[in-house]
Amino acid sequence: MAVIAAHPATYERTGARAFVDHLRESARHIPILVVLGLVLGLHVPTLEYHFFGDDFLVLGDVNTRSFPAYMRDVVMLRDLTPNWRPLTMAVYYAEFHLFGMDALPWRITNLVFHMATVLVLYALVLSITRRVFVASAAALIFGVSAAAVHTVTYITAFPHVLSEFLLITSLYTLHRYVQGGERRAALYWGALALYVLGFLANEGGVVIGGGIFVYYACFSLARRRDVLDFTLKMAPFALAATLLVGGLSGCECQGVEGGFYGPGEHMPLSTWVYMSRLAYPVGQIPLEPSAMEWAWGSVVAGFALFFFIRGPHIARFAAVGAGLALMPYVPSKMWTATRYTYMATPFFAILVAVAAGFVYHHARRVNRYAANALAAAALAAVGGLYAWQTIEQTDPFVKDTARWRLLTDELRLAYPEVPAGATIYIADDEGLWSNPYWQPTWMTSVGRALYGDDVSVRAYSSADLARLTETLDARSDVYFARLEDGHLAPVGAESVQQDGAGH
Repeated sequence: MAVIAAHPATYERTGARAFVDHLRESARHIPILVVLGLVLGLHVPTLEYHFFGDDFLVLGDVNTRSFPAYMRDVVMLRDLTPNWRPLTMAVYYAEFHLFGMDALPWRITNLVFHMATVLVLYALVLSITRRVFVASAAALIFGVSAAAVHTVTYITAFPHVLSEFLLITSLYTLHRYVQGGERRAALYWGALALYVLGFLANEGGVVIGGGIFVYYACFSLARRRDVLDFTLKMAPFALAATLLVGGLSGCECQGVEGGFYGPGEHMPLSTWVYMSRLAYPVGQIPLEPSAMEWAWGSVVAGFALFFFIRGPHIARFAAVGAGLALMPYVPSKMWTATRYTYMATPFFAILVAVAAGFVYHHARRVNRYAANALAAAALAAVGGLYAWQTIEQTDPFVKDTARWRLLTDELRLAYPEVPAGATIYIADDEGLWSNPYWQPTWMTSVGRALYGDDVSVRAYSSADLARLTETLDARSDVYFARLEDGHLAPVGAESVQQDGAGH
């Protein structure tokens, strides 16, 4: 005790040094805080958007079902959406009963999970490479890339956001297991559970099992040289994927019609479109590749192949993950969508970050300060360009969501209550909601979301609606509204007929 009392300054200096070391270690992670701030700032303006289009299919379905009946139809693929995503659908049900028709908390949920995936991706890459620059670059490219411009802002693109979080977290958990000497069984089984949940959130997530397989081959099999152990450890992942895919494909549920989705010569075209989109997310995503898409797609394909053959282990599983993540969406025959690249973007981001890290590492040998300045400028340029494209391509979304906000808000003002089985007809000469393809789908679902069972909304031009009223025979379960001066006003059938005669 006398020795301790005689040298208090020694322990004060030790404590101060520990505090400084802690600050220095914390300061290393400032870049990821900047990235998360950029992601948040980029998407905050979109939080005021309303529901849109396909969102109402979910809202209407949830509002008219009990939870057991709803989930039974979801599992049996008898709900209004042709995708098998029971975990996501259960989340939708909870969100609706928590938040109702307030779109803000729904959008916050999407954004929180997206930002969580950015953080987990950063932790994964940093843990493997030990390089903050590489981890920050990967997080930045994924976080702000316009490759999946509408995924975070589109409420019913949540399956992609939730599944991505679960799958990247599964990969990170498996890495923690391998990094710890494969002694903590809870991490292994946690990684498997997260992988299964990723499939239940979005059935396309099953393909990431290939990336997990390559990861484990590179980081465990290559080091331990134990083929039996590798086989036993990967068998549950393979079995889970086989059972899940086999059960889904063999249940003879509705699924997507062959005219919209299936094998064919369109698949390599779609593959090149999506690969080009990863590197060059500018403008609308085309249905078939132009010369620009062929060029960028070829660069990405060559880039991934090179890294798979010659790259470090992290680049090998990223190359496989980027390619496989696109495969569930290339059989689509009728449309392309930016959200279909979302699952591949983290893996592509890793490839770019590894390449950038190689250049940065060698530049530091020449001049450390110049290398740091160039690295910061490169991150700012990439983040700025991708963020600009995200804003540019998201901005038209405001107009699309504004029409649905107008419809739902004004309908509730015009008709606070509508009995089951009723139909509300809207005279819409501005063409905001009168698209004929929307009437049996989105417009019907708007009625169910707002009023409940079997309430439909229909929108026609005044002339078409006037002709329709002649066949309705003054039914009591029919309501009319007219769009005028930016508002929906309730009107009678006689007024609708007079308007139609004037047109």
